[in-house]
Amino acid sequence: MRFTQHLGSHLTPEWKKYYVHYEELKEMIYELVRLHSLGDEKTGRAGPTEEDFFENVSRQLQDMNVFFKGREQQLLGQLYNLEKDVETFLKLKNSPKRPSERKLRSTESSLKMAYSEFYLGLSLLQNFQLLNYTGFRKILKKFDKLAHSERGKSFFIGQVTTAEFYTSPKVQEMIDKAESTMIQKLESGNRHKAMKTLRVPPLEAKGQASHWDTFKTGLYFGIFLLSLVVLIIAAALRPSNSWKDNTALVSGMRGILILVWWFFGFAINTYIWRRKGVNNVLIFEFDPRHNLNYIQLFEVASLLGVLGVIGGYLLVFSYWLNIPAYVGPLVSYLLIAGVVLLPLPVFRPRSRIWLLKELGRICCAPFVFVTFPDFWIADQLNSLVTVFLDVEFFACYLFVKNDECSSAKYGIRAVVAVLPAWFRFAQCLRRFYSTKTHDGKRKYEHLVNAGKYSTSFFVVLFSSLASGLAVSGANVQALHYYVFFSLWIVSAMVSSCYTFYWDIRKDWGLFEGKHKLREELIYPNYVYVLAIIEDLILRSLWTLNISVGQLGPKWQATILTTILALMETFRRIVWNFFRLENEHLNNCDQYRVIRDISIRPMRSIEAAEQQIEEQATNQLPKQSKGDQDHNHAE
Repeated sequence: MRFTQHLGSHLTPEWKKYYVHYEELKEMIYELVRLHSLGDEKTGRAGPTEEDFFENVSRQLQDMNVFFKGREQQLLGQLYNLEKDVETFLKLKNSPKRPSERKLRSTESSLKMAYSEFYLGLSLLQNFQLLNYTGFRKILKKFDKLAHSERGKSFFIGQVTTAEFYTSPKVQEMIDKAESTMIQKLESGNRHKAMKTLRVPPLEAKGQASHWDTFKTGLYFGIFLLSLVVLIIAAALRPSNSWKDNTALVSGMRGILILVWWFFGFAINTYIWRRKGVNNVLIFEFDPRHNLNYIQLFEVASLLGVLGVIGGYLLVFSYWLNIPAYVGPLVSYLLIAGVVLLPLPVFRPRSRIWLLKELGRICCAPFVFVTFPDFWIADQLNSLVTVFLDVEFFACYLFVKNDECSSAKYGIRAVVAVLPAWFRFAQCLRRFYSTKTHDGKRKYEHLVNAGKYSTSFFVVLFSSLASGLAVSGANVQALHYYVFFSLWIVSAMVSSCYTFYWDIRKDWGLFEGKHKLREELIYPNYVYVLAIIEDLILRSLWTLNISVGQLGPKWQATILTTILALMETFRRIVWNFFRLENEHLNNCDQYRVIRDISIRPMRSIEAAEQQIEEQATNQLPKQSKGDQDHNHAE
């Protein structure tokens, strides 16, 4: 493997500009040699000189040292705080008035997690040292070979081997201290258990899956595709008149299709983020040692697809098997709910528990602090409204079994449709409350963002009122119907323009400042242009619901709704690429590559430490005033 590829696959993306610019220096060497062999008078232009090359190397070396020193000092400060917390925890643990076992276990778990993240940061900085030292050695050796010089060797010995980023022993010392503390003080001398907690996955294995995971993904995906083709053929062969009473159940299967479609899209998101160096593991606050890569996400999506196809088979063959048609969708919904939500220690339990916690936090908005994963998942739910409506419809059908399930008569569907928007609205209000007052612009941006989601309330309200008047048997020519219908159109137009603007300017961070798109881009320029056009078109597809869905027959409206729901899910998948890119680049400005784990696991830990010291002081024999004067004189 060429060193350029090795460097690109092993570097830490957030620190990319502080690594040796190996490809740039290599191009300078080739240009310098080419111009030297031809002569400046033949080329007609002046090229880089040796002085330019070594000036560039020196500048990179200087920037590297400054960055390394800053990171090293930050890690030293973290180590000091961690060691202080561990000592306080041990005093608290051995105190006669110790807290409950539950609090102690929680504190110990937080300390271990903090040490784990700290150890990961040390490993990344140590890898930074090794990669840059190797890069300078190789590029200077290449210079000497092509320029027939020994100046590169002299520079390497005199400047690189003595540079602070390479000679500083503090990183290794901190690694030794972290291991010692974890082994002796937090794991009671159990080295194997301590190193398992601290273990950092090999950098070359980041994002890679095992052969077993790859095999399972291929197996599930193959079964899904083959079964889907057979299911479509079987559905086509079923007598057309036999579908008359099952049309509602067919639309009920739509939610499963959309959910599987989204999971495949998220797997593609993860693959592209990995290829482009977007640190989605940090952004989503995943455990870097235990998280799903794109192969494993494809496995989950394929398995869900197989479970959905099982329900489809039961639905299609219910005509010949003489079983209730609703059994098929019911089986699929139960199986998928079990795989995604059931907290059992099987099939990716860590990821399932993480998802359940996030969904719980979303439902508790605005009463809990909002993190990036919280509002990102809530945004996904806003594009999966049709799934919510289909689940509500199917649950209603199981008990009612009539056409009222799909109507807006009782307002239940309106409440379900507005729930995802409410979650984001409440999160924006909480972020407004939590943002510090001195950051006025960012603070009030959350209110503006809340206003964006509030437009969905009006869209659903006026749409439900208009639909309710039309279905209730009232004269559709009545003034009330046209008033609500017109308000629905206006509110939908406002919502589309509002959300499109926010997508481009705020969520993707485009067209801000003096740059045409953004100061730093990860994808090619044309990709952003296509994404903007795609977002505008798909944000406006709701107009088809008026021109086609409202005027055509019921089956036509069902097909249109299905297509629009799939297109909205596709729009969200595309949106994810640029939203994570924008978050990643903003994070780069902070050089943060590990999760921010609180190193104060118990807010009362300092107070408890002070209480222990006071108890120890009170147990000492009181000295007389003469003794105190004598001690003072000594």
